[in-house]
Amino acid sequence: MILVDTSVIVAWLDAGHPEHARCRRALEQHAGADRLAVSSVTYAELAAGGRTREAVDEDLRGFHRLDLGFDAAYRAGAAFCRFHPDKGGRRPVLPDFLIRAQAATLELPHLTNDRRRTSVFPDVQFIYP
Repeated sequence: MILVDTSVIVAWLDAGHPEHARCRRALEQHAGADRLAVSSVTYAELAAGGRTREAVDEDLRGFHRLDLGFDAAYRAGAAFCRFHPDKGGRRPVLPDFLIRAQAATLELPHLTNDRRRTSVFPDVQFIYP
């Protein structure tokens, strides 16, 4: 199973996104070899983007859904607390840490567009489209 990041889902859903074609191909490639999963965090992020519950359910119907557990939540919070961005760098956002900690806790590869802050999770196998 591969845990798919929100960044990949958003690009896949938006045909005008600069990474759309690359993410679509990555999802098609990995869906043939593995089961694809999304986090409950991605579900929340899509809702925060203004999608209705029905639209989110439809968008994610082919994906296995994983609830964020307490172990992953704690690991994400602790990593977020320890992380210090470079001067002038973008401040991190907690959802990125939540999904990556979930991949680490469940020992799943993580398909993502976001190459930032990966060093905080050295035990995660990151896959990029």
